[in-house]
Amino acid sequence: MSMIRLSAARLRRLATGFVPLALLALAAAGPGCSVDAGAIGPAGSDGKDAVDGTAGKDGTDGTNGTDGTNGTNGKDGVSPVVDQALSPIDKAFAAIGGKAAISGLKTFTIDTAGARWAKGEGFDPEDPAAQVSTFKALITADLAANDLRLDYMRDIAFIGFNVKTTFSEILKDKLGYISGSEHLFGAPGGDMLSDRWASTRKQQRLLNPHVILRDAAADPTLVSDAGFAILDGSVHHLVSIKDKTRPVTLFVNVQTGTIDKATTVESHYLDRDVDLEVFYHGWKPAVGGLLFPSEVYLALDGEIIDQEARISFKVNEALDAKLFDFPAGAMPVFDQLAADRGDANHQFHQTFASIGIPLDGEQTLVQASVIAPNVHHLLGGSHNSIAVVQANGIVLLEAPLYEARSNAIIAWAKTNFPTKPVTHVIATHFHTDHAAGLRTFVAAGAKIVVSEASVGFFRELFKASSTVVPDALAKNPKAAVLITVPADGSYTIADATTPVAAYDVQNPHANGMLMGYLPGAKIAFNSDLFNPSTPAFVPPPLLAGAKALYTSIVVTHQLPVAFVAGGHGGAPTTFAEFKAAVGF
Repeated sequence: MSMIRLSAARLRRLATGFVPLALLALAAAGPGCSVDAGAIGPAGSDGKDAVDGTAGKDGTDGTNGTDGTNGTNGKDGVSPVVDQALSPIDKAFAAIGGKAAISGLKTFTIDTAGARWAKGEGFDPEDPAAQVSTFKALITADLAANDLRLDYMRDIAFIGFNVKTTFSEILKDKLGYISGSEHLFGAPGGDMLSDRWASTRKQQRLLNPHVILRDAAADPTLVSDAGFAILDGSVHHLVSIKDKTRPVTLFVNVQTGTIDKATTVESHYLDRDVDLEVFYHGWKPAVGGLLFPSEVYLALDGEIIDQEARISFKVNEALDAKLFDFPAGAMPVFDQLAADRGDANHQFHQTFASIGIPLDGEQTLVQASVIAPNVHHLLGGSHNSIAVVQANGIVLLEAPLYEARSNAIIAWAKTNFPTKPVTHVIATHFHTDHAAGLRTFVAAGAKIVVSEASVGFFRELFKASSTVVPDALAKNPKAAVLITVPADGSYTIADATTPVAAYDVQNPHANGMLMGYLPGAKIAFNSDLFNPSTPAFVPPPLLAGAKALYTSIVVTHQLPVAFVAGGHGGAPTTFAEFKAAVGF
């Protein structure tokens, strides 16, 4: 999906007008006696000319007035063409307002509204990015103090949920705090982890290139000439500016000096190396000087995922220092490694925050519990797996989140079963948070069980370039061994004691969904269709998926199930509780 969908759902901010109600005054009756009116008399005759008694004549037209004086001459306009003798970076400075103005930029405030899309979370792997939220935001930056505040009102519409959230991201130098709730399920904010801190900083840096130019003005060694490119039929200079993860390339119009686009490359836990493009349109002057783009679009691998329409801009206003204060009790801690990780994978954090399910931090704690002979439930915060010990090795149900989680599971297996490698991993579906740990197991030699519907996606995934943050498969290239499960079919990994099967599940969440099944323990394992809890409960927006799981177990595959375990949620739920929760 490489096409830029600039025409898809361009955001418009609606201005609401108020029309006052006109009040009509009724004439009051005059004083005097109250009697009925008489009959209407006959019409009077036409009047006569006062001189000869004949009918009056029309008068003649008056003479034309004299012409008015000429107005004063208007001021000369400013040419849109910058001095062609300037260097490419100096053209960019000149077009925005001048290098001195960029260097002197201390604060800015932007009132904006926009929308977010999530890529790779659709029903089919090739589905376009789906809109998941809209927002209004007030962005306040104190560049001199390295402080940033984003006050959000966000409307989330995701997997059937419609939730309004109001929260603030407050970044004070190297620390951060989230005030209010950004969560789909109302969980409160709190101390901001350093990966999210770095992700938010990078997002605002890319959406507002003044911050990049300010660094370039302070340190010219960051800047290099990268040649020319054609954009929208016009020649552009390519100006490369060193940045933390990869350089940012600015597309500077040769004639006007405007920055029309910026590009960079970053890492994505599932897709690995991904292209980021930011498009800037409608540069307008801010109150206090400098120009800002009135429309900004951010694209991930060719698909728009962030769109903003700016309402107003102000620069170099005095800001109340208390604006960036954390509430009492806040205790954020800066972690450089986490910050580097957040900068390298910044859209992962922005995407899941935009759907109200932030996945900040690294979930590397493996909380293992035995739920049946040779069956270990591996809880890990928001995402879980099941490890089944067989004679020849370990079968893993689900490899979620990222390589750090997979490495933690591998370390747990080596500690507890040092002679048993992970031989198979059953991938429930292709969504980022449930499949991004698979490449690590391919590198370790495991076979990957996937649905027939998504096998093409996984083949490409295991061949993807991973140079920004090289993972185990990039460091140790190996051809993936894929085992496919046909629609409404199954595949069994045989063992004398604990066989494991994978069954296809027809469902509304993701095409090619697989369910793990342990016939000896009568345990069914699923992800995203039903999240076990005590007591068992299914939110109405998730009911269709839970019912599809029930139908697959009882009708399609006719499996005897005693417990239902999940890639999310807590301990397995009894099948009777699950059945009652879905209304059967």
